[in-house]
Amino acid sequence: MFRRNIIHFIATVFLLSASVHAADTKTIYIEIVGKGEFEVIYHRVLSNAFGAAIGGLIGAGIQSSVEAGKDQKKTDELSPLIKKETWKTEFLDTLNDKLEAEGFEAVWVDDHKDAGDGFILRVYPESYGFKMVNTTTMMVSAFIAFKADFSAGNAKNTNAEEKEAYYITNKNQYPYEKLLEENSPVNSDLEAVLEKAANRLANKIIYSLKE
Repeated sequence: MFRRNIIHFIATVFLLSASVHAADTKTIYIEIVGKGEFEVIYHRVLSNAFGAAIGGLIGAGIQSSVEAGKDQKKTDELSPLIKKETWKTEFLDTLNDKLEAEGFEAVWVDDHKDAGDGFILRVYPESYGFKMVNTTTMMVSAFIAFKADFSAGNAKNTNAEEKEAYYITNKNQYPYEKLLEENSPVNSDLEAVLEKAANRLANKIIYSLKE
């Protein structure tokens, strides 16, 4: 009898603990709107008023188009070196792991209407890649740009905040030509900046919910 009572007591404590834990767990529904595009921003950073000075707005437009074309060539040059699905495997997986490690249940949805009670995080990928960050040294660094908004409540009662823009660069800087070498840092640096961005977004959500 005594043993049976002990087992019953342990089972009761376990169930109560599980119930408390379930009640404390916050569900975050994550919706990705759009797709992050890889690109190189190099010549556009070097843009100056030369085109406008010689031809007004038309000249500036022509100059901008030329620089965009040069950047596209660099994008095409680096794209074959980039691991496929980098955005998903680094940014999204890091975001998911960080939230769950802090006790939040991350649920991915295709549309916010599929979300239940909880919070809704919408991420709007824009671009990631390499950008010139120093026009004096002509150095480039990995970057990521995206927007996000966070809603409290369920799909029928959301209080969506205004989209917040995020732009994050890696601390490492290289001459562009370095990215084309055999031991190119393109993937390791992109992965690092994507993880950094995901952790920053996750931390902001975690701290806001714990306040």
